[in-house]
Amino acid sequence: MDEFSEHLKNFAQELEQQNFPFELIAIANDPTEREKQFGKEFSGEPWFSFTIVKRESVFASFNRAIAQAKGEIFGFWNADDIRYAFALVEAQELFNKGAELVYFPFLVKRYFKIGPWNLPLPRQQINKQIPEFNKETSEQFKNSMLCGPFFLFAKSLYEKVGPFDEQFKIAGDFDWCTRAAHKTDKFVKAKSLGGVFRVDGGGLSAGLNPRRTAENNIVYMRNHSWDKIRLAEDLIIKQYHPHYLLKGNQFLKI
Repeated sequence: MDEFSEHLKNFAQELEQQNFPFELIAIANDPTEREKQFGKEFSGEPWFSFTIVKRESVFASFNRAIAQAKGEIFGFWNADDIRYAFALVEAQELFNKGAELVYFPFLVKRYFKIGPWNLPLPRQQINKQIPEFNKETSEQFKNSMLCGPFFLFAKSLYEKVGPFDEQFKIAGDFDWCTRAAHKTDKFVKAKSLGGVFRVDGGGLSAGLNPRRTAENNIVYMRNHSWDKIRLAEDLIIKQYHPHYLLKGNQFLKI
């Protein structure tokens, strides 16, 4: 939280210097005292809001934040990552030209864990690995998570695609992006780096997580990408309803 607070201050300062309108909506799930302190630290800022809720899936918090948002463009900020403010400025220009979803090249910062210590490894740029969206590559976006961790999207696209599926614990952003690729061809790759994505083995999508495998399989089933399905634990898969989205307490037919 200390690092995230510093990153947020720098991010906000840079955007304020450019008179760039933005807001940061924090949805605090059963917050710790340190997280409550974070809320108080920024409570005086006009661009900040802090909502305390009971524990819910991260994608329920996504939908909750979108419902609260005043703006027309949305994105998400993992607290262990760094977002670059200048990327939002370029994205705004792309949205003004008709983009409905903007995705970015980014940096990956990996750490090697030894006991209680995380030792940083050299950063890797992810750029050439991410294709431009066009007729030839559009199918890849329907069965692979190519939007990355820093994508932004228009409110109008969210209304067409529907909410994030709150059944998911891990793959809800992957699922939503594949659904978006069926609804629009206005995916645009920005030139700016979106930020720094931290990989230290502690994230939701890290490692050989059987739930991640099961959730990815649900996404592949929805998109008929049968060749991508991998063996997963039956008990986990049975917790999901592949042909429905969960929003609040309501299942919606896809």
